Order: sequence, then C-alpha cells, then structure tokens
Amino acid sequence: MSEEARREPAQEFPYRVASPEFFFLLQRIDRLDEKLTAEIAAVRQEIRTTEMALRGEIAALRKEVSGTLRWVIGLVLTTLGLVLGVALKVWF
Repeated sequence: MSEEARREPAQEFPYRVASPEFFFLLQRIDRLDEKLTAEIAAVRQEIRTTEMALRGEIAALRKEVSGTLRWVIGLVLTTLGLVLGVALKVWF
C-alpha cells in the first residue's frame, strides 16, 4: 500500500468491498478531473476573449478598407472622367 493511500481516510466507505488503494485512486482521478475541467474552462475563456478581440479588429479593418475603397473608386472615376474629357476634346 502506498504512503499516500495510507494517509487518506477511508471512513467514507464503511463496507470493505474494495481496497483502500482503489478508493485512493478514485479520489486522485476525481481531483485530476476537477483540475482538467478547470483548465478547459480557462482555455475556453481565453479563446472567447481572443475571438472578441479579433472580431473588433476585423470590424475596424472592414471600416477602414470600406472608406479607402470608396476613396479609390472616386479617384478612379474622376481620372477616367478627365481622360475621357481630354480624349473627346482631342477627337472633336
């Protein structure tokens, strides 16, 4: 029997259906499960936080690109209008 198993109280189980080592291992598994569940929750929260930050940055980039795209389209149309105006004056 391991030292840790001897130190763990086994009074919770009045009938000796299984050995104290078995109950010790069950308690260890339960503690490890709690730790793993807490780690998973922490990672999920971190993913949510990162996702929200990325969504905010994407929205800001879309707004910036939209404004820049409108400016570029306006510039292209103005240039096209000037070129057509000059070409029409030269031909006629």
